[in-house]
Amino acid sequence: EFTMMAGEFLSLYSHFLPNHSKHAPPSDKKKFHAVVCSFFLDTAPSLPHYLLTIYHMLEEGGLLLHFGPLMYHWSGHGGLLPGDKQQDARTNDNNGGGHPPYVNAAHQRRNKHLDRRYLSSIDYTWEEFRYMVLQCGFEILEEEMYIPARYTGDEKSMMK
Repeated sequence: EFTMMAGEFLSLYSHFLPNHSKHAPPSDKKKFHAVVCSFFLDTAPSLPHYLLTIYHMLEEGGLLLHFGPLMYHWSGHGGLLPGDKQQDARTNDNNGGGHPPYVNAAHQRRNKHLDRRYLSSIDYTWEEFRYMVLQCGFEILEEEMYIPARYTGDEKSMMK
């Protein structure tokens, strides 16, 4: 059986996490034999949350196949500019939208359109990514790097 769903990943699958299990209908708790992530994990605003969710989605002995770059689509979004930090974090009473308490109003206005999770998104190295995979409970069975891949390319296309 192959499934694919449109929507925000954690909204669709966080019911697999142990602290959410009582809210999920029994039919939604069917675990997966495998989860394939192709050019996907780098889109995560919170990579640790995605990895934990995937780990709990898998049946015992299930496989996670990850293929793709660590390009981080949210890199640089919500970044601090010179002067964005509060001199005194206690003065930031207007902390709406989930902004960190140490940023000033200018930073908040500039980034109010962003989901607050993207404001805390971190770009991880492969070593950090690998460490998180292991800490979530996965066992790495095979690891290859620098595999040539075309994201949306066709070898015979005029657009190269």
